[in-house]
Amino acid sequence: MNYLTIEKAKMLIKQFNIPHFFNDVLDEKLSYPLDIYFTCPVVYFLNKEEQAAYMLGDIIPLWADIGGYIHYAYDINQQNFISFDIEEGSIEKRYSWDEIMKKIIGIAIEYECDEHDSIEQTIGSVKDYFACIEISNFDLLAEKCRLEYINS
Repeated sequence: MNYLTIEKAKMLIKQFNIPHFFNDVLDEKLSYPLDIYFTCPVVYFLNKEEQAAYMLGDIIPLWADIGGYIHYAYDINQQNFISFDIEEGSIEKRYSWDEIMKKIIGIAIEYECDEHDSIEQTIGSVKDYFACIEISNFDLLAEKCRLEYINS
C-alpha cells in the first residue's frame, strides 16, 4: 500500500466520486448500527513503513468489517473495490460497486434478522440504516440477498 493519511484519502474519495459517507467512516462519526458494519481501517494508524509492508499499491482503504480484520478499499489503478485481510495483507477478492454493496447488505440482513418478525422487516430496517450511502439500486441488491438468505 502506498502511504496514505486520512486527509489525503478524503481528497481521493471526492476525486473518484466515492460517496461522501466514507469520509464519516474515516472520521469515526457513524452512530449505531452503521458503526457496527463500517469502522475506520486500522491501516491509517500505521506509519509509512508499516503501510508499505502491505504492497497493495494505490488503494484508498474505506472501511473495516465488524471484527476489524477484513478491510475494504478502492483500487485506484484497477478502478474497482478490493477486500484484504489485515493480517495476511493480500487481496482476497475484487468487487464492483454493486458486488461490494450487496455483500455488506447481506451481512447486515444476516446480522439484523433476529431483531425482526420477517425478512422483509429486516430489509426495511437495513434500507433505512444504509440510506446515507447512496445505493441507487438497494432494492434489487436486497432482493438478491433475500433470496440467498431464504435459500440457505
